[in-house]
Amino acid sequence: MKKRVLIVEDEASIVDLLTLVLAREGYEIYSCQTGRDAIAMMKKVHPHLVILDVMLPGLDGASIIKIMHEDETLSSIPVIITSALVESEKLFLTYPQVKGFCSKPFVLMDFVAKAKKALGD
Repeated sequence: MKKRVLIVEDEASIVDLLTLVLAREGYEIYSCQTGRDAIAMMKKVHPHLVILDVMLPGLDGASIIKIMHEDETLSSIPVIITSALVESEKLFLTYPQVKGFCSKPFVLMDFVAKAKKALGD
């Protein structure tokens, strides 16, 4: 069974790029473009990893990670945070499910390595 990855990102070109790269690695990819859809999608597909952008319409990444942290069914899902704002990394350091931070623009080899590590592959 393929591991499921949920990409929460509002820029379609980034979703397309990450989908292509992660699907090539053999993962089943889901995506949504708003923070409000992210929680519902997590509960629906039960991803093995969430790739979470910080700046999103609706709920931002910090709000989503807080909701995940407080929800028993979501708190154990590993998360990789993505952002063009490198300084936002420190906002997420206190959450144990955050397994990595990738600044935009991505170095794809580093991104894939972090995703594989978070997935235990």
